Amino acid sequence: MNKELFEKVIDNYESLKYGLLDAQTFNEAHYGFPEVYYKIMETDEQRVNAFKKAFELNNNFKDAVVCEIGVGTMPLTKLYMPHVKKAYLIENNPDLIPFIKKEVAKHPWAAKVEVIFADALTVELPEKVDHVIGELMSIYCANEFQVQIFQHMRNYLKPEGKLFPNRIVNFARLCEAEIDEDINHYPVMFTRHQPMFLSQQFLVNEIELLKEKKQGVKLSFSVPVLFTGKVNALYLESYVEVSEGANFTGTDSLMPPTVLKTTNTLDVKAGDLIHIDFSFDYGSSLDKISCFLS
Repeated sequence: MNKELFEKVIDNYESLKYGLLDAQTFNEAHYGFPEVYYKIMETDEQRVNAFKKAFELNNNFKDAVVCEIGVGTMPLTKLYMPHVKKAYLIENNPDLIPFIKKEVAKHPWAAKVEVIFADALTVELPEKVDHVIGELMSIYCANEFQVQIFQHMRNYLKPEGKLFPNRIVNFARLCEAEIDEDINHYPVMFTRHQPMFLSQQFLVNEIELLKEKKQGVKLSFSVPVLFTGKVNALYLESYVEVSEGANFTGTDSLMPPTVLKTTNTLDVKAGDLIHIDFSFDYGSSLDKISCFLS
């Protein structure tokens, strides 16, 4: 452990509380994220290895025709390209066009690639494919159009084709959080930035991406409280089944645990049963989630 680096992190814990939020904020002006976020994703072995394992478990990648949505700086692309017959690579960020063209040209599999710079929500493929890969996920699929993109891309999937990822399971906990007035949510990077949990983890919903037809979530349910306090936030977690046997439970690069302000606050006592009305549209914004407590 680099002692000086560790001491620097300790000295800056509080100022780092919202650092990950800044790094993960999508910039519509250039269709992408700050450069540091691509670096965070590229170096996340847990995230990359979950997809690597999924590809290895599915031997039918050999000689397959695949489509990858949102290739970014291509860390996942390089894992499967040596094995497939053909790949359509979709990217909508114009800033990445020169990099992708240059990177593809470096490899012996360049002739198997067709790069399409287009919006994945409307892109048209010249043929049906065996697999669609799309790591366009955000916590709860709230900030990114993972669900809608896969709904569109299913039109180009062969009958026995597969989606990677396949399933997303969303959980939450009631909590009491110290969060600035002008902040509605933030991803948790260090444990001391976690809130005080007032309930156990509970299931909110499951998204089977091969079957999902809805454009959002509208739920009503009740949750028991374990501790007395003031509920003013939810602690959100998303677990991902990339494929059967290859799972991912979130890191600071992808779907980190996230503290979200509730629509209202509620004083609770241990043993209370709290009713939650919960709704949002996929791909809208975490800040637009409605979570009313009673």
